[in-house]
Amino acid sequence: MPAPAAPLLDTRVRFRDAAALAGLTLASGAVVLGAGLLSATTFARDWPAPERLALAVGPLAVLTPCLAPALGAALLMRRGPRLGLRDLGLTRPNRFPVGLLLWVPLAVLSAMLSTGAALGLAALLRSGGLLGGEGGGSGGGSSSSASGLVADLPLGPALAIALGTVLLFPLLEEVLFRGMLHGALSRSLAPWAAAVVSALVFSAAHVTPLLMPYTLVLGLWLAWLHRRYESILPGLVLHCCNNALVAAIALAGL
Repeated sequence: MPAPAAPLLDTRVRFRDAAALAGLTLASGAVVLGAGLLSATTFARDWPAPERLALAVGPLAVLTPCLAPALGAALLMRRGPRLGLRDLGLTRPNRFPVGLLLWVPLAVLSAMLSTGAALGLAALLRSGGLLGGEGGGSGGGSSSSASGLVADLPLGPALAIALGTVLLFPLLEEVLFRGMLHGALSRSLAPWAAAVVSALVFSAAHVTPLLMPYTLVLGLWLAWLHRRYESILPGLVLHCCNNALVAAIALAGL
């Protein structure tokens, strides 16, 4: 008896569509961040540093995930062929995702282990003289001071940023990286290649080098869930749970 075929992503999304939405996301994010920075430097010079930080980046966390999909819908839904919610992965999963009870903790744990391995390798290379010890130390100090600044945010702005991080940004990223990019790549690449490429782009978009192993492993899990369920909703649950854990750790310092 032949093995069942792997689920196919029924999508009309093209790579240029994903690139168009990515461009709109970057543009809207730049406008919102620029407005926040301008407000923080012009109208809030005398505010304490945590409040100025909240004014500068808070709108980015809350507004950009709302603006980018709206702008993307205005552009992409009017192009031919007209794209629908199913093309973006916003559809009912093809089966009940009961497996998330196991896969969510496994995904987070495996991503954490990959980060631990990367940090351990970096420490080993530094101790062997292959990486500059002082440079690594100064970077850690900068990261520590930035974390302390975030921990000093007032409760209201911190909760608003956490809301954007836990709910809004996962939705935006799943639409862009899984619904659009992974769906577009699945039109022309093998399933494993589409998953790997979309995960690499997802990881690179998070910029921070030592966190890239974490986001790479998480991106592979999210792409696999997208293909398995032919929907981004199960991956969205995983993404929200992951970001909620990160936000809880950050808010614990408040």
